[in-house]
Amino acid sequence: MRRFSIPAKLADNPELIALHRKMLMEEIDRTLSLAEVRSQPFDELLNSIERLPDISNSAEVVFRVCEYEPSRNQAYSLAESVRRLAEIVDGLPSRRKPTYDRAIRRILSRLPAEAAWPVADPWLEHKRKFRRETAYAILRKTGIDEKAGSRLLEVFESTGDQTALELIARNPSATRALDVKQVLPLFEDEYWRMRLVEAILVDDETRALTLAADFPREFTHAVGRQKQKRLVPKLRDLLALQSENLDYLSIYAWALGQVGALDEIGRLREHIERMKRLA
Repeated sequence: MRRFSIPAKLADNPELIALHRKMLMEEIDRTLSLAEVRSQPFDELLNSIERLPDISNSAEVVFRVCEYEPSRNQAYSLAESVRRLAEIVDGLPSRRKPTYDRAIRRILSRLPAEAAWPVADPWLEHKRKFRRETAYAILRKTGIDEKAGSRLLEVFESTGDQTALELIARNPSATRALDVKQVLPLFEDEYWRMRLVEAILVDDETRALTLAADFPREFTHAVGRQKQKRLVPKLRDLLALQSENLDYLSIYAWALGQVGALDEIGRLREHIERMKRLA
């Protein structure tokens, strides 16, 4: 009598039967290992987190922690165990760090932001980029306010991470304490300069208008994304300064379509036809 089921197509192939049996046994071993971890008291689970690089069932421990639904106090205890694990991982050989860095990110990302952020905060300026990226991911969960904007600018100045600037650009409130005319040139990518202008446009239109002359493409793109038809007169002023700039005319045409400025679209088409005749 067979002690495990075998698909009919394998029944006459001894090698495939042996491989199938091996795979089933490995699956049972993993299931048992996870069952054992699930049966651990919470304090033992915390201890396992802190010993993750030294135990054989580390994958099962991480899985269990990520599916666990902690109370508020347990969440803070889990975060503290992750902090201690991170200190241990920092001392590991480089080849071993990525596995446990990924585990740290997985666990922290599943904890409430209020518990995770105190652990991740110091990592904004960590020497390893992956750890900084973990801090950025947690910061996105907590929300980025005016104070965080200044901190992220300091992080950029320390690390050179464009991601720190991008987080500012994603959050209108983070722009309030910044001298944006000095910050905008720090962005390597025009798209993210536009996103910063857009964030300011959302937060303080008057302030955004002061950027239009120095950053016409970014401003025009932002107006189009926000579909601010009432700002078409400002775009018309920019056109007067950029009337021969094909790069600007392209984004201007797009923005007019976004806001539905049909009359301006007609005038732009006439302008383009004149340029063609004079070329």
